[in-house]
Amino acid sequence: MKTNQRQSCKVNLALLLSLAASMAVAQEITVMKVTGTLPTDPFAPTWQQVPAKNVQVMPQQMTMPRLEKGSIHKLTAQAVTNGDSIAWRVSWQDTAPDFNVDTGRFSDAVALEFPLTKNPAPFMGHRGGGKVQILYWKGLWQKDIDEGFQDVQDVHPNAWSDLYWFAEGKPPHSVPEDFQDPRSHQWFIAKQAGNPGAVFNREQPVQELVATGWGTLTPQPESVTMAQGIWKDNHWTLVFSRPLTTDDPNDHQFKLGKKGDVAFAIWQGGDGNRGGRKHWTAWIHYQMP
Repeated sequence: MKTNQRQSCKVNLALLLSLAASMAVAQEITVMKVTGTLPTDPFAPTWQQVPAKNVQVMPQQMTMPRLEKGSIHKLTAQAVTNGDSIAWRVSWQDTAPDFNVDTGRFSDAVALEFPLTKNPAPFMGHRGGGKVQILYWKGLWQKDIDEGFQDVQDVHPNAWSDLYWFAEGKPPHSVPEDFQDPRSHQWFIAKQAGNPGAVFNREQPVQELVATGWGTLTPQPESVTMAQGIWKDNHWTLVFSRPLTTDDPNDHQFKLGKKGDVAFAIWQGGDGNRGGRKHWTAWIHYQMP
């Protein structure tokens, strides 16, 4: 890299960190201590007793592809711990849920971000040592869990697949029921390539990832996070839950009695949000009990 390119990268990083600091929310999320089992149901009665913080979100306009106009202005965040695990509840207004994807059709989604190194940029970290962990939930994956794998026929009921080598049953073939023979999977290119988004039998609607800046998002091979999302009364309400600590160096470690940072991102599928076209926040402090 040429000297002027290195200097440009350093300047851009300094501006990015300065902007993140200036946009930091002064309010703090208080993680409340509870006894017994964590309330992983988004509408468990316990959540009515947990302090809630309204967090401002903004359209991502720092890098391409940008979200030119935001359609969400805030989310509500809460958190509880029982000393072994932690649960985060996130809610925001959405007049209609979006699940399945198609040409010009996108899923609702939300992500929580936590630092893995000292002072990473809140916008997916930064190159040169700014590493973050991201917990990513998607409406499509929630529908896979709640109603079964969403196949082409779920979007286009009149679609007809008359030939799949080594598929079982009669056409039109259904995924995954008619594809128990491992030889039939070779025709599913994304699945054969190991794409974590091409999972037939998903166990959780959430994925753990790490990043060190834009364009570096990488799925973690193992995940301990669970999630559940429910759309009700023109709102999405979700709960993420996971152990406080793990042996994975790519997992954020929550420490009782300590402060930490969290950031959020939301995709409104019905408004064309996908990829970099999203709403996000700067770092927000949280206080563990």
